[in-house]
Amino acid sequence: MPVWRPRREESIAALAASTTTDNGTVVLHHRAPEGAATVTYLHGNGSDLSTIGTIAQLLRDSGLGFAAFEYPGYGPHAGEPRQAGILAAARDGLAHLRGAGVSLRRTVLVGESLGSSVAAHLAAEGQLRSEDETGRLVLISPFTNMAAMVRRYTRLDPRGLVSEPWATDVTVRSIIEPTLVIHGAKDTLVPPAMSRRLAAELPRVTRIVVPDRKHDNLWEPPSECLAAVVDFARSADTEATEA
Repeated sequence: MPVWRPRREESIAALAASTTTDNGTVVLHHRAPEGAATVTYLHGNGSDLSTIGTIAQLLRDSGLGFAAFEYPGYGPHAGEPRQAGILAAARDGLAHLRGAGVSLRRTVLVGESLGSSVAAHLAAEGQLRSEDETGRLVLISPFTNMAAMVRRYTRLDPRGLVSEPWATDVTVRSIIEPTLVIHGAKDTLVPPAMSRRLAAELPRVTRIVVPDRKHDNLWEPPSECLAAVVDFARSADTEATEA
């Protein structure tokens, strides 16, 4: 199966629709139709806002809102791509969405690959919950921690090599939100066993392993990943309506 790539015209349109917060975070936000949830997407290490237009369009065509933030050092965003800065930008982006009227109960935070660790950290901090509202979390192709990834690919002791821990296996222990975990069965970059370990730590979790999909083609139509995210987001719509 060839590597799936987003269509260029949709990626350019996505980037053109972005704005910048007072703190310098680049935010893409397509408002949800009335009563629908907003998928807030945190991309992986090999992506930036200019590459996710097709994902944005697939979710918008499914009747959902879409938002995404750029990390420091990625795409047009200045700065160094460090864990602290990436988390700060994501917090700033979420605050921007709150200010734009996106409620927590209609927020579905979706993180893919590196973005899954960003999303898990934010959820563990309580960024998806308040006294009377709770959002939802989706982790796509999540890894346990950066040291484990270094060990897997270099066979070296990661001590002294890893300055950015991205310890998702620690942060998941503080997550209470409904969580969907998705992994490709043929992912050779991040082994599915990692998401199985993470899911075992989550109290309200559904885990889906997609047959015949790898790390980089989970969104390729026909996409079980897309269908699962849309169904999960629509459940947030239902809960918000009932509330």
